[in-house]
Amino acid sequence: MRKTAIAAVAVITMLGFGSGVALANSCPTLIKQGREAAAKADGNDPKVKQAVAKLDEAQKLHDAGKHADSVQAAKDANALLGVK
Repeated sequence: MRKTAIAAVAVITMLGFGSGVALANSCPTLIKQGREAAAKADGNDPKVKQAVAKLDEAQKLHDAGKHADSVQAAKDANALLGVK
């Protein structure tokens, strides 16, 4: 019983770590996609300005290790820019 519980905790911990790494790797990709789309768009458009601010926020969150929040901010920015 005790060995089963320890094994379960180990598996849960590894899965949690693995998802954090996956999110950490996707942040830069999403941010890069957004920045490339913003560079091609009209910089005076309010949506583009809002998206660039969101991308800046996503980068700061990524740098702080808050990858789930960073991914969400980058996805929000990309949605404003029409990136799928």
